Amino acid sequence: MSVYVALLRGVNVGGRGKLEMSRLKAVFEELGCSDVRTYINSGNVLFRDRRSASTLTRLAEQALVLRVAIRTLAEMRALCDSIPSEWTNDKVQKTDVAFELDGKGDRAFNVLRSELQPGRSIVEMEGAVTVRNVNTVRKLTALMSEL
Repeated sequence: MSVYVALLRGVNVGGRGKLEMSRLKAVFEELGCSDVRTYINSGNVLFRDRRSASTLTRLAEQALVLRVAIRTLAEMRALCDSIPSEWTNDKVQKTDVAFELDGKGDRAFNVLRSELQPGRSIVEMEGAVTVRNVNTVRKLTALMSEL
C-alpha cells in the first residue's frame, strides 16, 4: 500500500473554491482510501491506497470536479531533498513549490521578499499548476512519513 498526498487546485484561496475539509476527507474515504486526513484548510489530503496515482487522480477529479495533483511519499521526499535547506518561507524569503497537474515537473521557486513585486507570484510556469509554500511541502512530507 502506498502513501499519497492529493493537492487540490484553487481550494479555499482568496475566498474562492470553498470546500470544507471534513467533506474533502469524506470524498477520499468514499473513494476507498484509508488513513485519510487533511492538513490545513487549502486542499491537502494525506491517505493510503493500493491503486496508482493516475487512477486516483482520475477518480478524485471526477468526484470533486477540481484539478488534483497526487504525489507519492517517495516523490515528495525527492522533491524536498532537491530544495536547498536554506530556502525558507519567512519574513526574508518566499519559497513556493509548483506542482504540475498534467505531469511531474514540480519545481521550487525562491526570492527575497524585498525583491518581490506586490501582487505578483514568484511562480511563473506554463500549464496548470497548484502551488504550496515550502513550509507546507516539508510538513506534508513529514506527515506522510508518519502514515
